Amino acid sequence: MPSLSHIVAVRWRPFRLPMAHRFEAASGALDDRGGVLLELRDGDGTAGIGEASPMASLGGGSCEDVLRLLEAHGGALDVALDALSDGDPGVASLRCAVDTALLDLEGRASGRSVAELLTDAPADVVQVNAVLGDGSLSEVVAYAQQAVRSGYEVLKLKVGAGSLDHDLARVAAIREACPDAVVRLDANGAWDEEVAGEAIDRLATAGVELLEQPVAAADVEAFARLRERAAFRLAADEAVANRSLADRVIELHAADLLVLKPMVLGGIRPALALAQRAALAGIGSFATTTFDSSVGTAAALHLAAALPWDAAQGLGTGDHLAADVVAAP
Repeated sequence: MPSLSHIVAVRWRPFRLPMAHRFEAASGALDDRGGVLLELRDGDGTAGIGEASPMASLGGGSCEDVLRLLEAHGGALDVALDALSDGDPGVASLRCAVDTALLDLEGRASGRSVAELLTDAPADVVQVNAVLGDGSLSEVVAYAQQAVRSGYEVLKLKVGAGSLDHDLARVAAIREACPDAVVRLDANGAWDEEVAGEAIDRLATAGVELLEQPVAAADVEAFARLRERAAFRLAADEAVANRSLADRVIELHAADLLVLKPMVLGGIRPALALAQRAALAGIGSFATTTFDSSVGTAAALHLAAALPWDAAQGLGTGDHLAADVVAAP
């Protein structure tokens, strides 16, 4: 694997992509998506590409933070990334961009895909879920039906932005409109334990596959209690962004699955390492993006193909972007 010590040039370019429509969830609303493309070039003139697209709503800082880091440390990224903490604004997404670009370089040098660098037997195909934001019953049903017509078999609905009754009504409407679809939910930590428990009980017969992050990231003990009462699987998302919390989730077996975002976890390889630790404890995992461009989505796809667990991956977020950084998304 090439290291930053072999890089002779670092280039970057910020971008901002409009959303096809305003996307609303309990974690906030998106009208556009900004990021920074990173290019690392080695002595042979080969370039590797990565993406740093932090989300302030997930505590990752901003594009401006990434640009400040690059302007201050672009000539010595290896030293800077060793000294900085993932908790510092922009650092985790910049680590992801560097990790992806280095893997890209290695893949080009060896003639192998990034997934083949990560595992001896990468998946040839991964299943992907569609993502449905908050909205009225008619809006959510229309998008769910469009997603099914496009070929999606798994639909992920964002919940927690409004009342529980509003969420349950949307779940029922999707179930009626798309009876053959698999439905999963994502609360983005919006509920307290009492509301989450009520939601889990009322959803027990609603045909839900899994629920992501029902309570706040730090409330791992409550997460574990909720898992004991749930009739379906629970997945930890925001709770695994912090190393100590992720360790606690695995220790308590608080979740059935981990949601792995390379952009939040500092790259493809750190995300895979977490998945492998979780698998040893009998906990599965799947990869998702943070509404990244096609560059970040490709990185998450290669991670998904290398994961030691089979589950629908959260890679369908590009459907919500009205533009991209590549000619063919």
